Amino acid sequence: MARDGQGLEVGNADAGAIEALDFLREEWLVFGKRFQPFMEAADREERCALLPTLAANLVLSMNSVEGRALGERYLGRARTLEKDATERERAWIAATAAWAAGDGDKALAIHEQLVADWPRDLLAGKLGQLHAFNLGDAKALLRIGERLLEANRDNHFAWGMCAFGLEECNRLEEAEAHARRAIEMERKDPWAHHAVAHCLEARGRMVEGVSFMTAMADTWEDCNSFMYTHNWWHLALFLIDLDRTDEALALFDRRVWGVWKEFSEDEINAISLLARLELRGVDVGARWADVAPYLKGRLHDHFVPFLDLQYLYALARAGEQSAVTEMLASLEDRAERARPFEREAWADCAVPAAHGLAAHARGDHAEAARLLGQAMPHLGTIGGSIAQRSLFGALHLDALVHAGWNDAALKILQAAERERPSVPATKRALGDLYRKLGRHEQAMAAEYEAEKLVRQYRGVKGVAA
Repeated sequence: MARDGQGLEVGNADAGAIEALDFLREEWLVFGKRFQPFMEAADREERCALLPTLAANLVLSMNSVEGRALGERYLGRARTLEKDATERERAWIAATAAWAAGDGDKALAIHEQLVADWPRDLLAGKLGQLHAFNLGDAKALLRIGERLLEANRDNHFAWGMCAFGLEECNRLEEAEAHARRAIEMERKDPWAHHAVAHCLEARGRMVEGVSFMTAMADTWEDCNSFMYTHNWWHLALFLIDLDRTDEALALFDRRVWGVWKEFSEDEINAISLLARLELRGVDVGARWADVAPYLKGRLHDHFVPFLDLQYLYALARAGEQSAVTEMLASLEDRAERARPFEREAWADCAVPAAHGLAAHARGDHAEAARLLGQAMPHLGTIGGSIAQRSLFGALHLDALVHAGWNDAALKILQAAERERPSVPATKRALGDLYRKLGRHEQAMAAEYEAEKLVRQYRGVKGVAA
């Protein structure tokens, strides 16, 4: 029986099929954009079940109705070839069927078992981590990453995947060390760059973050639109926290929005960056109106609640009230149909959060604070990373401040200042709140510290957008 480049058996595979599978694995793991040759090979394949199976996974990852339909078509072809498939390939087909049916929990369980039984299957690990990510299951992210690394310590992809699992479990020192080890092995590893960015952002090491990501940016040119725009998005977050919002806005225009406007991942990078800029007082002009048309076809998608919430907020900020009303009703319907393992994400978090985001967008801060506060304890279940989900916490805090819920806002700001003491905006917000509470000495101290940081950051080298 033929074996692929990982030494794994592949049923009914000729040399062309093996070449296509090895090419896909490397291109997927490096976040490349040359997938068309593989899709053409999968379309031609008449014997090996794994090619149409992986083609199905590739299009399902698009998070679109069209991708779901195409994925089911490829899955159907894989099933016609399943009788001669290996045990590993049958597990892949079962996991793909679960994903196509919307059962991410089952898909994740199968991928965890795949990695346990065939830990050299890096792509099974990558898809397993994607399912864990979409379910907000950081522990599964790490379990998969650790299992992969045990069997692939000579592979930089395994170090990077384990690093991200460590980071999402708040084991930041280990995560950064693992990611930097991956980069030592292969400088052009955008996922390892991404893991380092997460670690630096979580600690408020913005100056280092700008320096590191700028130094790595030349390697992203061959990345697909998600990885390209997302790593630039991370750089923009560092700039925002350095009070260099003009540079962050320039990155939005030149690097984050416009690569592939129809792709969900590009859309949420854009949405999140615009929202964060507005929270720092930036006038983003007509940019919401540019994003909104690409979201109107997503009102009933409901692939991952983390995505839906951002689509809805962008539509609300663009003034698309009828679309917002329709999407809210559709989200409520989706929550009513949630299976037991989905209920917390959809019913307990997504529905109140969606109504809270709509309230925030229209300036009803008391209602936004109430509803977002209701959702916050369940936020980890909706998918996305810690850094990405922090947007919802920032909007909740903004609502608390504007609604005058000062005690609750103060607790959040003090915790944020302890975790990331080098962010001027946090200190300014604390100063404003202390002043409202009549604590003038503390207000002056916080404002002084903010200005001292701003002066320090003025000397940091700029970013060529």
